[in-house]
Amino acid sequence: MALQVFLEAPKGFISDLTVVGCYCQYQDTFLLLKRHPKCVSGEKWCLPGGKLNEGEARIEGARRELHEEAGVVLLPKDLSHFLTFYFDRGNLKYDFTVYHCIFEKRPTLQIHLREHTEGRWVTHEEATTFPLIAGGHEVLDYCLQKRGDLSI
Repeated sequence: MALQVFLEAPKGFISDLTVVGCYCQYQDTFLLLKRHPKCVSGEKWCLPGGKLNEGEARIEGARRELHEEAGVVLLPKDLSHFLTFYFDRGNLKYDFTVYHCIFEKRPTLQIHLREHTEGRWVTHEEATTFPLIAGGHEVLDYCLQKRGDLSI
């Protein structure tokens, strides 16, 4: 079954796991990380993020993942809920909550090399040329749309 992406949970949708991530914006760019070749979705690009730990609040999980993967430290007040997606792979269903942060100054990245090999600040146009993880193009398209909605 092909991956299906929804902005609202389909009727009867029960997540097998929860994933959180950060859409980190600096001027007209945002942060993408390249997955390590030996990791799931190796050599693919994605937003900083990962699985939520048991008992962890989503916003805390997003902060933790951004710090672990890219070395960027944020306070909860620096993040705002952006979008929640629901993914159905047939054999796996999960929800993905994306938080948004805006940087006035581009932070220095310290990439965690066990999970990722590279981090880049890219425009949406540039991101469309990258090999993204499954569902990545849909997520970024919705993020771009939501980002535009915020500037009105």
